[in-house]
Amino acid sequence: MNAKAKKILSNILYPLAVVAAVVGIWAIAAAAMGVSMILPTPAEAVREFFAYLGSSSFWRALGNTAWRAAYSFITSFVLALGFAILSYFFETAERLIRPFVAIIRAIPTMAVILILIICLNSRLAPAVVAVIVIFPTMYSSFFAAIRGVDPKLVQMSKVYSVSSKDKLLKLYLPNMAEGLFEGSASGISLNIKLVIAAEVQAQTMSSLGNLMYNAKWMLETEKLFALTIAAVILSVVCEWAIRLIGRAVIRWK
Repeated sequence: MNAKAKKILSNILYPLAVVAAVVGIWAIAAAAMGVSMILPTPAEAVREFFAYLGSSSFWRALGNTAWRAAYSFITSFVLALGFAILSYFFETAERLIRPFVAIIRAIPTMAVILILIICLNSRLAPAVVAVIVIFPTMYSSFFAAIRGVDPKLVQMSKVYSVSSKDKLLKLYLPNMAEGLFEGSASGISLNIKLVIAAEVQAQTMSSLGNLMYNAKWMLETEKLFALTIAAVILSVVCEWAIRLIGRAVIRWK
């Protein structure tokens, strides 16, 4: 077996081993407790998960949550990248943006959720919550990626009077691509969790968060675990897609 095949195999086996360990611990804990209303078995949760797959209301809720997560993440990405570029090229902008980001980062997430639920409608509030909470993290990650560009290449571009457009497109973006996609992959999972948490608090109709709230209210714990499985799968798929795109871009550059 060559090195590439071993790497692919290890990338599959290690995650499967972790999942198997988590499911095993879950099954043992559920058997020891013996009360499915508190902790259902993995089999019960998986059965409910597949039951949800046959429900049109579930797919509508999943689609609405995924859409909120997508446009809130894209908004955070654009804002974070734009502010990071401004901070790098203009010291005054960096001095103004730094305390602004620090203040946003310091605000408790639950306070952001509760305030926005009061100020906005239940459909918009979860997306805005995600933008406000994710933006500082992505900004810091992107700013660090820009500052990590080789200073010798930057100096050479100045010596040869390379235009600002070419610097951005041919120097900075290609060299910060890895940091951009790594920060984005980490951010998308947190983004989805924030959207769902805000949907629960806002009781957003036709959303994963609302389905979770109803399951909790009716003490249908197996349904709550099934919806959690759906949320985990959504996060993993989105993160995997971003990492896959990132690898393709890095190889291309």
